[in-house]
Amino acid sequence: MNNTEQFISALLESWKNESVSYPFMQARFHKFIKLSCKETLETLFFKVYLNHPLLPDIYSLRSFLIPQCRHLYNEISTFLPLTLNCPITDLKSVVSREVRFVGREILILAINDLQVTQKERSHLFHTLQLISPKPEYYQFEKINTQEVIEQISVLLRKGDVLAELSDFSGLYFTAHELEPLWDSLQRYKFLPEDEAKIEDFFNLSIKHQILVTLQNYINRNWYSPYAKIACAVYITLGEIIPWAKHPFIRRLLAVSYQEAKTLIKKQNKESII
Repeated sequence: MNNTEQFISALLESWKNESVSYPFMQARFHKFIKLSCKETLETLFFKVYLNHPLLPDIYSLRSFLIPQCRHLYNEISTFLPLTLNCPITDLKSVVSREVRFVGREILILAINDLQVTQKERSHLFHTLQLISPKPEYYQFEKINTQEVIEQISVLLRKGDVLAELSDFSGLYFTAHELEPLWDSLQRYKFLPEDEAKIEDFFNLSIKHQILVTLQNYINRNWYSPYAKIACAVYITLGEIIPWAKHPFIRRLLAVSYQEAKTLIKKQNKESII
């Protein structure tokens, strides 16, 4: 663990415990960001966020960063375009999506801050344009990605249907795996407080598996009427729409629940016989 990582870990402890030392450590953190933006933010996002128990999901990352956005927006704006280079084979690609999601919110908050100058505002708008979905960010050779991006809201209306295709059955979860969410699934409705449970349920490895499965489906079935829908889901997952709120993810859980219930009934019948 390097010095920056050690400091950020101590900063998180101070933040979580509401320690009197937190404002001083926070000010030091802001200096770290200004003096060495890339190194500090890479350490925060791709080392600390990946491993620290106080930042287990995007909600905790957001709650740590958003109150500091006035001090971070310029550096975040410089850093965000660098996160577009992570290949899908790298687990960091999943974190990059979440970093850009929170980063967009920070930039939008800064743009609406009356203390931000017009020059800074223009720079922030430019960054938002840079990190918006563009065809060159995705490796779908036989799909018109520009067309997908233009129609993304329409395509997403059917995005949840993908979860019922046999191509995605490998992503279904067992009754045992679904246990943390079982009560919510029995209600056939997710409440706002369930979102943290869903986010916790979908760890980095599962998210990566879902993205790779989507990418493989699109490349293999580019001629299918579902290919563009899958592309829209792929583009938005964790980046435009949080994982816990995404209709594809919620349908995936619902279908898994129904499959698990069916299997339980079948096993119960067999045990009686």
